[in-house]
Parts: sequence; C-alpha cells; structure tokens
Amino acid sequence: MLINMTNKLTYSRGGSTKEAKVIEFTLPKDMTCHEFKVMCVRMAHAIGYHEKSVRETFGYIKDTNLEKDKKQLKLLFD
Repeated sequence: MLINMTNKLTYSRGGSTKEAKVIEFTLPKDMTCHEFKVMCVRMAHAIGYHEKSVRETFGYIKDTNLEKDKKQLKLLFD
C-alpha cells in the first residue's frame, strides 16, 4: 500500500473577515532550507506583512522565481 505523506505549511485566519481564511503551501520532501525560507517569506507576504517588514526580518533572499512570478502577475492583471 502506498501512503501519500506530504508536509504542509498552513495559516488559518480566525474571526470574521473578507480576506483569505486559509493559506496552505504543500512542501516537497526534497526542499532545501533555503527553499523553505523563501516559502516562509511568501507566506508572510500572503498574510499581509509589508515588504519592508518581511525583508528586515528575513534579510535579503535570492528568489530565483521572483522575475518569473512578476511576469505571471503582469499577465494576470493586464
């Protein structure tokens, strides 16, 4: 029998709000510590922390997908 074991990073927002109630990232088993840190930065942005605050806390992180992500967002909003 195959068991599908995954790791997940989940944020659940309580109370009454029109914002996202649950944000969940499924993490690959072979994720490096650096990739995990990038994921944490993305989670912080997703739940509403300001860019400056996140960068002051986590420091500069070279995100190899940043330019690709910006291009995808531009396609969505144009």
